Amino acid sequence: MNTASTTHRLGLWFAHAYVIGLCGTLAGAYFFQFGLWEYPCPMCLLQRMFFLLSALGPAWIIVRSRKGAVTTAEWAAGWGWAVVAALAGSVVSATQVLMHIVPPDPGYAGALFGLHLYTWALITFLASAVAAGAALFLTPRSEPLDAGLTSPALRRASAVTSAVLLAFAGSNLVACFFLQGFAWQMPGDPTGYALFG
Repeated sequence: MNTASTTHRLGLWFAHAYVIGLCGTLAGAYFFQFGLWEYPCPMCLLQRMFFLLSALGPAWIIVRSRKGAVTTAEWAAGWGWAVVAALAGSVVSATQVLMHIVPPDPGYAGALFGLHLYTWALITFLASAVAAGAALFLTPRSEPLDAGLTSPALRRASAVTSAVLLAFAGSNLVACFFLQGFAWQMPGDPTGYALFG
């Protein structure tokens, strides 16, 4: 069994940071939805799903690391998935940016530091793709090997990170159901929760 060095353990910690970071992005979206009563449109919900999909790659690496040494192929597959999902999400975000880019269109919903959430999503998706690509580029030094087995802290963290991602995936599903209800299609500019309307 290959023994993980400090950099290999850091590589696995980076996978945790990636997953938690994307969940934090979704938490910000929830604040706008439930705290400021700004209802997400279908494209916003699609971007949320791509954030979850991008987090799924490194989350799989984290779960896999609990069962034994992570191979180079498994490490590359997890981060490759993250890159592809982040780039696909960036296409959705860029499309929404272009839909509202021509003045005097005020854009959809509120803004944070002068930028709408879909613009922030585009920035986050591109940064995520770069971060995941960097993890791939640094594979010889960052692949976790047996770090998930030999580090008690990483073993504990893997359970927490997995639970956080599952919680956000489940809550996103519930939020979508509240918005759409039993209708086949959600309105492009929702003004309330169809389930309770």
